[in-house]
Amino acid sequence: MHIIMGLITAILSLLLLIYRVQVRRFMGQIGWAEHYFGPGGTYTALLLFGIFGFFFSLMLMTGTLGNIFGGFLGVFFNSVN
Repeated sequence: MHIIMGLITAILSLLLLIYRVQVRRFMGQIGWAEHYFGPGGTYTALLLFGIFGFFFSLMLMTGTLGNIFGGFLGVFFNSVN
């Protein structure tokens, strides 16, 4: 199940990286991104979301997500795998 979810997340993240201009045109500007990243901040935020999502999916597929985040997320959840 982790591999399937990881593949889906990786594909969606790559699609976000490839089509971020079209996504921005569809949903408009992100106010906080424009404020903190400056002009064009929405594109930067979408780029960062795509990159973080891709690495998150790799960690999910390989099983390292629970090892890395389990230490401090284990307080809130019984187990993170």
